[in-house]
Amino acid sequence: MEIVLNFALRTVFLYSLGMEYAGINGVLSGVLQVLNLANLGIDGAIVYAMYKPLAEKNIDQSKALVAFYRKAYRLIGFLILAVGLALIPVLPYLLKGSTELVDIRIVYCLYLAETVSTYWFFSYLGTVLQADQRKYVITRITYFTQTASTIVKAIVLFALRGTPALCFYVFTGTGAVFTVVQNLLTRVRCRKLYPWLRENDARALTREERGGIFRNVAGMFTNNVCRVLNDGIDTTVISAMVGVAYSGVFTNYVALRQYVVNVIRTVLDPLTASVGNLCAVESAEKKESFFNRLQFTCFWIYGFSAIGLWILSDHFIAGVWLHSTDWLLPAGSVLFYAFNLAVEGMAKAVIIYRDANGLYWQTKYRYIFSSVFNAVLSIVLVGPVGLGVTGALVGTTASLLIMLSFDPVLVFREVFHKKVWGYYRTYLGYLALTAATGALVYVLVLPFSEYTVVNFLVRLLLCLAVPNGLWFLLFRKNENFLYLRDTVLGILRGLKKKFRKI
Repeated sequence: MEIVLNFALRTVFLYSLGMEYAGINGVLSGVLQVLNLANLGIDGAIVYAMYKPLAEKNIDQSKALVAFYRKAYRLIGFLILAVGLALIPVLPYLLKGSTELVDIRIVYCLYLAETVSTYWFFSYLGTVLQADQRKYVITRITYFTQTASTIVKAIVLFALRGTPALCFYVFTGTGAVFTVVQNLLTRVRCRKLYPWLRENDARALTREERGGIFRNVAGMFTNNVCRVLNDGIDTTVISAMVGVAYSGVFTNYVALRQYVVNVIRTVLDPLTASVGNLCAVESAEKKESFFNRLQFTCFWIYGFSAIGLWILSDHFIAGVWLHSTDWLLPAGSVLFYAFNLAVEGMAKAVIIYRDANGLYWQTKYRYIFSSVFNAVLSIVLVGPVGLGVTGALVGTTASLLIMLSFDPVLVFREVFHKKVWGYYRTYLGYLALTAATGALVYVLVLPFSEYTVVNFLVRLLLCLAVPNGLWFLLFRKNENFLYLRDTVLGILRGLKKKFRKI
């Protein structure tokens, strides 16, 4: 439902404000995303530190950790505000083309207010719920506030579409208001579930305890800042070197991919806490067995999704959604945009195990190098080489391959205590099979190239049938597939029982 609402809101936005406003929105939100540490994974390091005290019902240690995080988040909020304000003079250089539609500084400050409010209004309490495997509480609160925010934003777009600049200001400012509301609701719920959060007698963490936390936070912070930089480099380079309008076109593809990723994450993200518990008590053999099943699941889900994005994105945008080829990227750009999802997604099992085992610090330099490499290569390919949007995406592909090269070595050495070469063979095999399957689907859909609703539906049918049918024939006797099949059937049986009770 959330994805449907977000998609509907984006559609209203595009029809109400147009391509250049979409470009400005994409670039500025991308810049601020880099500073939004709560979404960059700093909370992942915090959750890791809280697994043990919550599992052991160590209230004293839990209170000490929460008090520490509260102070840290408030300090981070002030630091982000200072750094964010210092970036204001750079903004005009990131938006090539018409930026006279609105005052960029005002819009940027509204985004900055939304980011800073995350730290000053109790978002740190969400880490308690995540570590205690109660992320569903956060999901419910987020669903409620985002639904309300979407409705209000849509009303703003309709009511103020005659004054685009004012409409854009109010639209952006609404996000900050609902961020505060969401965090306040989280605080109320957490205090009810954990009465000890109301107590003000928390002890100070020892120097050793703080040192371990700082190490993991620093490592996770570095890794995720670089990851988000990699995500935002494409939009920023395209806006600065090709034009803000092209950036607006590109953000539509980014939005479609994000909708798909959000669906996948609802399934895979909760596994991090479960893997953390598994790694704390089980043998290396059992850890590796579950890892192999998880890797196969990631291959199937992300490989299938990447093929669908490649084959369907253009026809959905031009044939179903916006009904204009003006919103389409070059064919090479669409290929790499989908391929990058497969490259990154098939490594998700490694990332889950890395995060569940707190292996953040060891990967920091590799992430820094990959981000610098991405920026330099993207600028060269977009500018001097002249590949345009495709050049930025090729740069991201190269940086992803670097960024994802070391994590498997670390996980296999520290968690499984063995060499990593078997993983690389499996990963490259899955990637090659996805590419070959995608090529087969591409050939089959060539007769249906016209941008119509009927052709989109035919392409959708082939995207559903060919990858799943072919992979079923190849893996039907594989133990990882049998596990995945049984898991899916179990979920479906559970849903069936719930519907019968309604």
